[in-house]
Amino acid sequence: MANLYTELCIIDSFNQGVGLKNFEGASLALKTNTETESEETDRRLWQHCQDNEYLSDALLCLRCRVSHPIVGKVKQIFNHNRNEYELDLLEILACVLDDCGENFLRIPKNNDEKSLDSIRKPFCWNSLALFPGKKIRPFGAEVIYSFDPSLSNLSTWAKNKVQSNAELKSCLRNSGLLLISKWALIADSSPTRVSQAWMRYGRGSMQLEGVEKLHASYLVEYKIAKQIYKKRTGRNSGWEPDKKFLVSLTPTQTDLKNLVLIDDAIRKYLSGANYGVEEFKDDIPQASSDQNSEFSEELINQILQSLTRTAFKTVSHEINSDRSRWEKDPNRKLAWQLYSEGLGQRDIALRCDHKQGWVSKLLKEKMLAEIIAQESAEELIRRTDFISIRVDPVGLDRMIEQLTIYLTTSKQESGVSLLRQSVATALKQ
Repeated sequence: MANLYTELCIIDSFNQGVGLKNFEGASLALKTNTETESEETDRRLWQHCQDNEYLSDALLCLRCRVSHPIVGKVKQIFNHNRNEYELDLLEILACVLDDCGENFLRIPKNNDEKSLDSIRKPFCWNSLALFPGKKIRPFGAEVIYSFDPSLSNLSTWAKNKVQSNAELKSCLRNSGLLLISKWALIADSSPTRVSQAWMRYGRGSMQLEGVEKLHASYLVEYKIAKQIYKKRTGRNSGWEPDKKFLVSLTPTQTDLKNLVLIDDAIRKYLSGANYGVEEFKDDIPQASSDQNSEFSEELINQILQSLTRTAFKTVSHEINSDRSRWEKDPNRKLAWQLYSEGLGQRDIALRCDHKQGWVSKLLKEKMLAEIIAQESAEELIRRTDFISIRVDPVGLDRMIEQLTIYLTTSKQESGVSLLRQSVATALKQ
């Protein structure tokens, strides 16, 4: 069994996975060579780093410590999505597992985080404070430096930081996978979705009434906190709840536990929900400028009709352009058919005797979904119901993103996504 405080997880390119690098010197900060993982040890080492800001032993222990939940979270994302998206585990790991165990830090010159020129400093707590904008590299050091033990334990903190890492989200987005952070998902979920998710999958001591009240206050305070964050950093992504934010909620929260439980319930609800017209209103931004208004059934049907119509037109054009190649390579037609039936890219590749990259290039799922979402959004914002989004570029982008997600992941009565249904219909023409 690995010692989490003395063995650092590193990328093992040769074996296409993760290896361990042992640091015997890290044990100097431990009470015993066999000291095991615990919240008490994590906090003691974290405090030791700050009290002895020019020493590196305790910090090295924590670098090893956080590398394990970082790997665990990445593998969880990879295993959960590998059958649906063309993902490369090493490419994903490289975004957040970039600590090789070096005893120095490369800090950008001239206080510019985009600068290619850097200076070397010892890998200690004092040096971490020198990074511009607190965008620290390696990522594990950022996890440790930003850690707030009053909000969660170190392992949970590391997993949350992975979930919200901008570079990782960008990498996954290139493969068609939209990774939304806990905090954004809670904010993007309607009261109806949260209530239904909690009734089905909620854990912990909170009653439904308390969850609903907490979510209502979260929506208000999140918007304010994000505006302040963007003004301070110039970035939309990367925001995380702090103590001040938690205190502002109703009821007041002392840590992240209840918010994490709400996020978990929403994700389970979304992964297991059988989507239809009623649930679709949870997957698109509020149309009216009146935040308390609800989507009418007529409006929801109009949205679905627009998506269905645009999807069929776009997919039909793509398939008709490909038909001339089917006689020479029947597997191209087979790939479209298998996709329409709900198979993932990995299984399609096996059935068609091709590599997964060939399937991804042929089907162009992400590109098609984005084109359909863009055209539907442009059509929908002409309606008076969406007048507020028409003049709000951020709202329009979010609408397109949510429509894209719905096209590729939401399940209809047939058990497959709307995009796959459109492929099935187009193949029959």
